[in-house]
Amino acid sequence: MPRWTFEVTPDTLSQAEKDALAQAITENYVKVGIPAFLVNVFFHENRIGNFYSGGKTPPNTVFFVLDHAARRFPSEEARLAFINSINAIVEPILGPKGVKWEYNIYEHPADNWRVNGMIPPMQDEEIWQQWMNQNKAVKYGKYLEG
Repeated sequence: MPRWTFEVTPDTLSQAEKDALAQAITENYVKVGIPAFLVNVFFHENRIGNFYSGGKTPPNTVFFVLDHAARRFPSEEARLAFINSINAIVEPILGPKGVKWEYNIYEHPADNWRVNGMIPPMQDEEIWQQWMNQNKAVKYGKYLEG
């Protein structure tokens, strides 16, 4: 976790643009210590007539949601800096296309989050670093049994 879910109309984003967004989003989290394999990006394409904004079915609109369970913003300054990083990722792709874009960030309780059935070891720096280095969930502690 995090998970970004984009709701778009077909052909709003090319495959290269989707690839660029996914890479930039992933890098944005890796630089703050979240393993790349935990960053998930989805693009849901909705046919015209299945996606409405303002009561109309627009051809050039993107709505996306960010779901976070890994961490909460430690301060208002950190929250605003993160929002700026979101804008810096999406604006260069969506802005020049004249796309209307809107997003929302949700912070979910970390204690409900599991990876491969395990509680992610965010409080254990050594194990977390293994997850970072191996770019996968590594069994640890009580999960080694069985």
